[in-house]
Amino acid sequence: MAKMIVMDLDGTLLDDDENVSPYTLSIMKKCKKVGMKIVIATARGRSAEKAIDLVEPDFSILDDGTLILDSNKKIINTELLALGTSNAMQDGHIETRELLINSYSLWSFDKMTAVEILAKSQGIPLSEIIAFGDDHNDIEMIKNCGVGIAMENAIHTVKHFSKGICMNNNEDGVARWIEENILK
Repeated sequence: MAKMIVMDLDGTLLDDDENVSPYTLSIMKKCKKVGMKIVIATARGRSAEKAIDLVEPDFSILDDGTLILDSNKKIINTELLALGTSNAMQDGHIETRELLINSYSLWSFDKMTAVEILAKSQGIPLSEIIAFGDDHNDIEMIKNCGVGIAMENAIHTVKHFSKGICMNNNEDGVARWIEENILK
């Protein structure tokens, strides 16, 4: 069984109206109940907060991997903080306890780098991570995680590197794939 599920937001977990269905939320809760770590990985920064509040992930990878928050929205890793430019610091309601400044170059930082940091901190091999995505910034996750699943609405390159394709983001594709392939 997978130990971590990493999901992009736009075009993946969120429908085109930027909502998460009750069905998808129920599947996320079931995953957490059986011990899987739920991770949101998005290019968004603070604008992801509504989705984070709904899904209640164990971790959130924001700003295309340069910021990692725990379930309490505490910063646990950031590249931008080292440069003094993190939006999260200006937000006021995100605290900075358990902060780890990493040694990666900002230019080599992406969602996959953040997934690797999280996996290592949680003692989870990449082979036990399932990643879902639809766009260019999801390709490395799709290629390098144990199972990379492209959305039906994904760009061709994501589909090319995926190990499977699920239904589109407006049909609860992520949740349906998890229910049929993991929770059964």
